[in-house]
Amino acid sequence: MERIDYRYLRPKKAGALKKWYCEPLSRVETPEIWQGRNAVLLPLRPEQGLLFGRGGVVDEKGDYVALSAILRRVEGSYPFEKPAYVDQKVVYCGYLVNQWGHFLVEGVARLWYFLENDPTIDKYVFLLNQGQPREIKGNYREFFRLLGILDKLEFISEPTAYQEVVIPQRAFQCRQDWSPKFLDIFDTVAANAASDPGWDAPEKIFFSRSQLQKGSGFEFGLEILDDFFARNGYTILYPEKVPLERMIFYIRNTKAVATFSGSLPHNMLFAKNGQRVEIVERCVLNNDFQVCVNKMRELNAVYIDANLPLYPVDMCGPFLMTDNDILERFAEDQGYVSPDARFRSRKYLKKCFRDYMASYQDMYRYQWFMDDWYMDHVDYLWEGYQAGRRQFGEYLSGKRPFRWHHYLEFHYWKQFIKRLLGRE
Repeated sequence: MERIDYRYLRPKKAGALKKWYCEPLSRVETPEIWQGRNAVLLPLRPEQGLLFGRGGVVDEKGDYVALSAILRRVEGSYPFEKPAYVDQKVVYCGYLVNQWGHFLVEGVARLWYFLENDPTIDKYVFLLNQGQPREIKGNYREFFRLLGILDKLEFISEPTAYQEVVIPQRAFQCRQDWSPKFLDIFDTVAANAASDPGWDAPEKIFFSRSQLQKGSGFEFGLEILDDFFARNGYTILYPEKVPLERMIFYIRNTKAVATFSGSLPHNMLFAKNGQRVEIVERCVLNNDFQVCVNKMRELNAVYIDANLPLYPVDMCGPFLMTDNDILERFAEDQGYVSPDARFRSRKYLKKCFRDYMASYQDMYRYQWFMDDWYMDHVDYLWEGYQAGRRQFGEYLSGKRPFRWHHYLEFHYWKQFIKRLLGRE
C-alpha cells in the first residue's frame, strides 16, 4: 500500500490530490483481446480536440475498433486510399508517441502481449504520424532491446492492411484500471538491464531538468533545487544524458529518488515496489498519471510545492521555482540545509520573475488561457496565485516596472510620480 506525504503541499491542492488517491483503480488480471482478419492500421492524422490525432484500427467491414483508441488522445478513423497489404499476423501496439513520459504510461501499455510468447505473431506494429517516418533511437530503442522485442517491431506511417491483427487492451488506463501485466513489462526491462561493477549506487539521487535544452525558456529557478539537493547529499543526474540501463540501476539501488513533477517521476515504473520518491512540484496542477504510478508501485511519495504559480498555463509552462516557506519546512523536518543565500536575494528572485513574465508574454501574449478541464482546479489555482502575489504583488499590479521597456511607458512614470507625491 502506497504511503503519501501531503504536508508540503498547499492545503487545497493537497485536498484535491487526496481525492485522487481515494479513487479506486480497478485491477484487471486478464486484459481483453480483439482479433480480426484484413484489418487496416491507420497512422496518426492531427485532429483538433485530440492530443495526438485520429488513427487506430479499422476492421474488415470498415468499422473503427474502439479497443484501438485512447480516449481524447487517439480516436477515430479517416478516409484513406486502398492500403498496402501485408500477409502477416501482427499485434497492434498503438501510437509511438515521441515524448518519454507518454511513451512509458501509454505507448508501451499493450506490450504485455509480447511476454505471452505467442509463436504465431510475425510483427508488433506501432503507428507513427502519417507520412512522417521516424528513426527509433536513444532510450526508446534501448527499452525495446531490453524487453527483447526489437527485432520483431514494425513502424508504419501510411495506412496498412494485415492478414490478421491482434489488439491487446492497454494494461493501464489512467484513473480507470490496471493489470499486473503492465508492471511485468518494466520488470522485464529492468531484469535484462546490465550493470557495471564500477557503477556506484548513490544513497539519494535527484533527477534535474536544469540542463534540458527544450525546457530552458519555460522553467526558471531550477538551479535552486539543484543546489538544495546537492548540499544535502543527493547525486544530481540529468536523465536525458543517462542511458536507460544506468538509469534503471540508479533508481533500483537508491534509498530515495527526488525529481521535478511531470514526466520524470514516471520513470519510477522501473522501481521496486515500496521505494521512496520525492516530487518537487513545478505546477499548480496535480498529475493524475503519477498518482496511478505511485499506487501501482506502492511508492512512498512526498510532494513539495517549491513553486510560485502566477497564471493559468498549460503543461509546458512557464514555471517558476523558488526557495519558499514550504521548501524550508521540508528542509527543517529532514534535517537539511537551505539553498545558497544568493538564491533568496531580491535580485535573483526579480530576475527569475522577469524571465517568467517574458516567457509568459511570448507564449500567450494577451490571451486568457484556461481550457475546460481547468475549471475543476480553479480553487487551488487561486491558492497558488496568492502565494505568487505575496512575493511579486507590486509588479503584478503594475505599480513597479520589471522589464526595460516599461520605463518607456507613461503608466509607470505616473505610478512613480504618485509615490513621490505620497499618494501611494
